[in-house]
Amino acid sequence: MKRYLLPIILCVVLLSGCISEYIPTGLDSVRGILVVDGAITDGESVFALRRSVAMTDTLTGAETVDNATVFVETNDGERIPAEFRGSGIYAAQTGVLDVAKEYRLRMTVDGEDYVSGFLSPLITPPIDSISFNKERLGDPVIVSVSTHDPDDISPYYRWTYRETWEVQAQLYANARWGPDGSIIWHSLSSSENTYYCWGRDSSKMIFLATADKMRENVISQQTLVEIPCSHDKLSILYHIEVTQMHIRTEAYEYFSDMQQSVERTGDLFSPVLTTAIRGNIRCENDPERQIIGYIEVATATQMDRYFWEKDNLGIYEKVWETCEEYSATNETSAILTYPSLRAPLRCVDCRTKENAGKNKPQDWPTDHL
Repeated sequence: MKRYLLPIILCVVLLSGCISEYIPTGLDSVRGILVVDGAITDGESVFALRRSVAMTDTLTGAETVDNATVFVETNDGERIPAEFRGSGIYAAQTGVLDVAKEYRLRMTVDGEDYVSGFLSPLITPPIDSISFNKERLGDPVIVSVSTHDPDDISPYYRWTYRETWEVQAQLYANARWGPDGSIIWHSLSSSENTYYCWGRDSSKMIFLATADKMRENVISQQTLVEIPCSHDKLSILYHIEVTQMHIRTEAYEYFSDMQQSVERTGDLFSPVLTTAIRGNIRCENDPERQIIGYIEVATATQMDRYFWEKDNLGIYEKVWETCEEYSATNETSAILTYPSLRAPLRCVDCRTKENAGKNKPQDWPTDHL
């Protein structure tokens, strides 16, 4: 099973949506810190390596660490190499974790050696359910997860998710102009059309919950996603895959601190985020060096669910765009009814929608192309 805990902090915090201008001091102190996100889990363990940037920096893609040597080590000397996947991503085939062993992450970056602490695997219980809820007209759709652990191994949980959805353009274009001025004909029986597309997204925030104050180890309807009721995600078919992992007290405290810092500073990059919070990774060459990241060791469980608009769930509220039709000319706009009409690309090309493209997911349950 593939497990991917996305780089949720520091180097990729968005800078939009500020209510008022804020010019922090000491920006140089938060630039270039090694940021590690990931977990050692059963199946495939995936790690993302980045360098932090200051708030005034522009993200260029150069923040990713692409020259590292990465291993998963066991306390009996086994080393499992991680393959570089591009863009700072490394993946190790860890197989079935042995609860009798301890595991850690080892990395060499720019000649410096880094290790996480040795930990034995926590066993994560199954997810009980994924549910949707919408209170009233105009409200967002809330996607939540529920679980329980009868063995009470740990009261602390972390979740990530991946979303996929099908969308369509508002108008069907039966042809478009090619780069050389020729006509390229569309067909709904071919992926050449720009009517059906698929969008993808994944969790960017930290999702935690604890049952430590509960009489039983139960998490009920923990919110993961809030989707505006008019979002294209809900228009045809929406799919979410949730990954759940037990975490230790230390990991929960670490990620809670990270979560609170993000909430406290909004969308701004905060120097506190990189100077006051430490995980379980250290530099062997320089133990005082600041590194951001906590590598947990645990099995992970997954559940996925589809939600169809055709099932009349009452969660989607369509907002119609105005789509003018014009006399056709030899331009980039797609043709609606050759040779008489054309329309703006936003109305006839599903690829203009958020995170959408023609890459249809494998085993997707509709027959659209």
